[in-house]
Amino acid sequence: MRGFGPTILVTGAALTLAPAWNFPGAGPVLAQESGGGAVTVDEVIDMVRVSGPRLSPDGSRILFTKSELDWDENKREGRIWVVGPDGEGMRPFTGSTDDRSPEWSPDGRWVSFSRPVGEGESVRQLFVLPTDGGEAIQLTGHGTAVGRYRWSEDSRSIYFLAADSLPDDTEKERKKGDDAVFIDEGPNGQTRGNWNGVWTVQVDVEEAPVQASRLTAEGRIVGDFAPSPDGNHLAYTYRTENRRNAGHLSEIAILSTVTGDEELLTDNDAPESQLAWSPDGASITFVAPDLESWELDQGNLYHHHIPTGETRQLMADVDSDMRGYRWAAGGRFIDIVALDRTDANLYRLDVRSDELEQLTDLRGIVSGPSFDRFHDRAAIQFASPSEPGDLWLVDLGDGSRTRLTTANPWLKGKRLAEPEVVRWESSDGLEIEGLLYMPEGRVAPGAAVLEIHGGPAGVFTRGFDADAQLLVAQGYAVLQPNVRGSSGYGDALLRGNMNDIGGGDYQDLMTGVDAIIDRGVAHPDSLAVKGWSYGGILGGWTITRTDRFRAASLGAMVADWRSEFGAGFNFDVVRWYLGGDPWSNRDYWVERSAYTHLDRVTTPTILFHGANDRTDTMEQSMNFFAGLRHLGVEARFILFPREGHGIQEPRHRRTLMVEEMRWLHRFVKGLEDWTPPERPAATADKQVAPIS
Repeated sequence: MRGFGPTILVTGAALTLAPAWNFPGAGPVLAQESGGGAVTVDEVIDMVRVSGPRLSPDGSRILFTKSELDWDENKREGRIWVVGPDGEGMRPFTGSTDDRSPEWSPDGRWVSFSRPVGEGESVRQLFVLPTDGGEAIQLTGHGTAVGRYRWSEDSRSIYFLAADSLPDDTEKERKKGDDAVFIDEGPNGQTRGNWNGVWTVQVDVEEAPVQASRLTAEGRIVGDFAPSPDGNHLAYTYRTENRRNAGHLSEIAILSTVTGDEELLTDNDAPESQLAWSPDGASITFVAPDLESWELDQGNLYHHHIPTGETRQLMADVDSDMRGYRWAAGGRFIDIVALDRTDANLYRLDVRSDELEQLTDLRGIVSGPSFDRFHDRAAIQFASPSEPGDLWLVDLGDGSRTRLTTANPWLKGKRLAEPEVVRWESSDGLEIEGLLYMPEGRVAPGAAVLEIHGGPAGVFTRGFDADAQLLVAQGYAVLQPNVRGSSGYGDALLRGNMNDIGGGDYQDLMTGVDAIIDRGVAHPDSLAVKGWSYGGILGGWTITRTDRFRAASLGAMVADWRSEFGAGFNFDVVRWYLGGDPWSNRDYWVERSAYTHLDRVTTPTILFHGANDRTDTMEQSMNFFAGLRHLGVEARFILFPREGHGIQEPRHRRTLMVEEMRWLHRFVKGLEDWTPPERPAATADKQVAPIS
């Protein structure tokens, strides 16, 4: 399974353009000429987003969520919309801008969704709305917020996840200040936690709101759950503790909803997720890295046949990264979304023969599919370098598509760079693939940015990349290497940086830079490096290895592995990427920390971090920044209040984009006085423009 499209083949470190006749289309496209200029920061911030398509069982309507910016309130507001299968008749489906998670009942009579209820500390409850018209009805009045939920196959009930309520006296004392957190005790991890459980509620609108019944035992934290087709059993994953780095302690249980009896399906050291029943109720499928231990793996799909007790791995020889699946009616097939290198498409798996058929052949990223009753059609979200992610209806028989939304029609008037798929040979002979964005009309070497993805098991894909488009618009080429450790290329490449963070992956980066210099794309004196999370980690390591970069932008980094051991998210570091712990493997943890080698850094560096980041704690960036300033290196650190591992608030995102660009312009291009344009008032008009 390989993607198509213009590719640059590389021998050693030299890139050569493959002949156009090797590909179904023309040669590489550097920019999409539409006569409207380059995309701007504020246009990116203002983009309308559509997501979560839900195709009705009869295929007659599609629900989705449309999100728009409210700049004054510094947030995005979402509303549930509906559209016909031909893209016509689009309209808001509910009245509130805070409705979430719409779902059709299997019989198509109802649409369910969640909405906050109550004053002050409002909690989300389930509502149902008749599909043939009427008012929304509050179905639940649960004591805590309703989380993820699923309809029963007979459409008579809904199963949902909710946190346990605290006893009234405990809650009262906590509000008075008795709120000490006992770390790693009970439901607590590094922060306060709660036990939760699966509940079920009858869809009885005459008696609504309806009292829910608890199904799972107390003193557990439930992850995923799936009711059997006949409603007599519930499969679910759970833990009896909430330690931050102990996801492998999750197990699958099967509960009889009739007798209350329960049995374990797994008892191992591997985390399980994505549970689903076959339509006949005889089998359960789930995703896990292994049946026994927590391996570094893209995630395997397992099939457990209940009558025989046999568990087998499906698609064992497939290198693509499966990103979601759904059983088709009849139980013969499973429809799957899988990432193959830089493209994600729909596939159909024959459960009996284990043969995989590709249903779509798109250059971009398919995600979030929703199927009709017979899996003849699917509503999908599709993103490409020139499309941020609109909704389409796909005929799974012939692969034809019907566009459902054009959320940002103004983009058609913009010049958007089309990335080239490039390959080069790393220092040890390993072939590395990546994406290369080129400024329009570049004929001589110029400014270039090396971007490093997160993960380490992340990947650069042919989706819409606003950051890359903004950099290209400002005259930078952007190289995005999928270094060893990336997903989408099979487990061998995924495991390529085990016990070697900053080793082979660093060489993959630098040989890629050499390749675009040799090709005449990048000037060796006009290079920058940027990355977020693992990208910030490897980026920080990179500037301790070389002084070739004129500027660095590092977000949500870890600089010192030992000090992050207890504070951050370290299971992958302990198990795979460094191995051991700060005592048994002390020298290696110290040696592979960028902070250890900070006195080698000469690169001007800007750092970004969310104040509430618990994946990579903000003290890591603070220490790196303080060290750089102490050593006399140009540095700047921007800390974002309220933010976690990613920066979400619109005004924060604008600050990040603008200040990063200011830093690159100053140190790569020598533009000391560059000032970004003010946010134009006209952009406010885009956020209320009707979706087409």
